[in-house]
Amino acid sequence: MNGNTLARHLGFGVLVAYGIGDILGAGIYALVGKVAGSAGTDTTLAFVVSGVLALITGLSYAELAARIPHSAGASAYTANAFRHPFVPFLVGMLVLTSGITSAATAASAFHGYLEVFVQLPGLLAALLLIAALTALNFYGIKQSARTNNVLTAIELTGLLVVIVVGMRYALTTHEPVQLARALEPDLDTAALLAGVTLAFYAFVGFEDLVNLAEEARDPTRDIPRALLIAILVSTALYLLVVAVVLWTMTPAEAAASDRPLLEVLVRAGHAVPRPLFAAVAIVAISNTALANSIMASRLLYGMARQRLLPAALARLHDTRRTPWVTVVLTGVLSLLLVASGSVTVLAQTTGAILMLVFMFVHLSAILTRRRQPAPPGRFTAPRIVPHLGVGLCVLLLTQFPIAVYQRLAVIMAASLAVFLLLRTRPSGTVAEAERE
Repeated sequence: MNGNTLARHLGFGVLVAYGIGDILGAGIYALVGKVAGSAGTDTTLAFVVSGVLALITGLSYAELAARIPHSAGASAYTANAFRHPFVPFLVGMLVLTSGITSAATAASAFHGYLEVFVQLPGLLAALLLIAALTALNFYGIKQSARTNNVLTAIELTGLLVVIVVGMRYALTTHEPVQLARALEPDLDTAALLAGVTLAFYAFVGFEDLVNLAEEARDPTRDIPRALLIAILVSTALYLLVVAVVLWTMTPAEAAASDRPLLEVLVRAGHAVPRPLFAAVAIVAISNTALANSIMASRLLYGMARQRLLPAALARLHDTRRTPWVTVVLTGVLSLLLVASGSVTVLAQTTGAILMLVFMFVHLSAILTRRRQPAPPGRFTAPRIVPHLGVGLCVLLLTQFPIAVYQRLAVIMAASLAVFLLLRTRPSGTVAEAERE
């Protein structure tokens, strides 16, 4: 085995578990009530539409992962498809900022379940979580598939408890016609699209699976299958959770709660201790924040090593050998974002950023197909999929509030400024960047 290649240890089952674990987390534990507040009786449909968008995007990712099995993911796909280097650079910056905004979203949602143990202001609770995660990130986090499986099992167990308890309560309390009426959509287009812009945050994470392509035993076969199964399983779980929430309380009551899933257990009169379930939710939310903090700090470090960002960001701590500058910077930026907006705006910002990324991925699939015939035996999505994906992304990108567009404008302007600045500087090697 080449000493410069990653070890291929990950089988199909591990990849499926990793994909599900990446999707489950803060989104469903904290935001289902917020989606209900935006979409009302169209909440179920909002999650269906979000799941369909995730599936369509997953099909494009699956095809590109089979064609280009590299760990760089969206950046590699756009670099292969687009001639101008700014496009993959912009996509890399968008993925980077999505990690920071996602971590900030999870930190903002943290205090809802923390209040079961201690009463703290939301900003202080977020500060404590970000400080703790920054410390863990600094000391070194060895993310392994086994650790991910344990955390996934905890998150999944919490959702299954809510589903079982909520269904038992609903079936013994309400008539079938009442249950059907609670899930019947009003088909209010404006409310539905508003709900989708928020519900989509609960599905993000599936795209990270393609970054394991160089560690999978059979990436061209297993990555596409694992990605699609993870999306389908997560969508089914989410729809069951949404159903029991709407069977247990009204959309307005769900919107008013910072811990809607715990509220289901309380209303159902179940004996699951509140602190135990709150701890499970905290694990899910914290794991989402930690995973995104690690991703953002390592991506910042990697871009600095390639001279795509200032070389000072490539510094490692002398003893811990962790990229301490980018770790601290990620924590500071996450905290500033928490202070700048509500959990709803932060979740929508993350969703909007990733919709831009996904639009470029769909376009990459279209361009790659035109230039390179599909290799025999490789996964190929239906021809209409990437075109449909571009259309859906463009449609949904017009539905966000002004606060989200303001943040997107800042990100785009900063990305362009950094790109132009680096193009005027003499190019250097990775080794030179590390020596500075």
